[in-house]
Amino acid sequence: MRKAAIITGGNAGLGFHCAERAIVNGFDVTLACRNIDKAEAAKSRLLDRFPKSRVSVVLLDLSDLESARSFVGRFEGNWDLLINNAGAKIEKPFKQTSQGHEWHIGVNHLGHFALTGSLLSKANENATIVTVSSIVARRGTLEFELEVFDERKAYANSKLMNLVFSQELARRLSGTGHKSVAAHPGFARASYYGNRMIRAAEYCFAHSAVTGSESIWQAANTSNGKYLAPRFLELWGSPSEARSVRTDSAAVLDFWNESERLTGVSFAI
Repeated sequence: MRKAAIITGGNAGLGFHCAERAIVNGFDVTLACRNIDKAEAAKSRLLDRFPKSRVSVVLLDLSDLESARSFVGRFEGNWDLLINNAGAKIEKPFKQTSQGHEWHIGVNHLGHFALTGSLLSKANENATIVTVSSIVARRGTLEFELEVFDERKAYANSKLMNLVFSQELARRLSGTGHKSVAAHPGFARASYYGNRMIRAAEYCFAHSAVTGSESIWQAANTSNGKYLAPRFLELWGSPSEARSVRTDSAAVLDFWNESERLTGVSFAI
């Protein structure tokens, strides 16, 4: 029986190269994307390269929790691998999601939280959830609202939330056969974001999205709770186990409960 992978933001960059890796490893792939035209173009590129592969496109807008929930109804069958890859980069000015949440927190964390919780009922035995974080997670906190908006702080908070979500989910999944792992791509080229200095540094020093996708894919093949990143300063190189971020257990529980309250999604584990 063929395995099924769902990749959020699979139409470009890291997500697209994860889709390539999934196909090579025998998965049917669903590209979960908010821009259907770009997703269909990515599907065509994948089918040109892998004519015998099975690739589908399903609408998913992580800035709208209703879209995350309805994705489950549009997704046919069950799944073996979920890669929570899509997300907002460092963006300004301040804006909100459809439900009124700060954009970075809403798209990067709350959207994936709702999606994962809603999809668990369709997970096959031994299913794997990979959540993509960032090296800047170390500069984040678990604050959902900032007194004064700072796009870099909001982004760092959202990526810490990705990591803490993955680790707490791993704890809750222990003994179920499912697993939750995390990864970050290091300093990898992505769609343009930030100021000119950031874009210039990325052009000169970042490794490719292909290389950045290695740690994400390798994480899917590790044990529950692992966190992978590039080996050298967590910026470049082959994947290796990354240093985790220490968090207070009570703060993590508060964070999880608040995520459930804000999304209306509870995890049936």
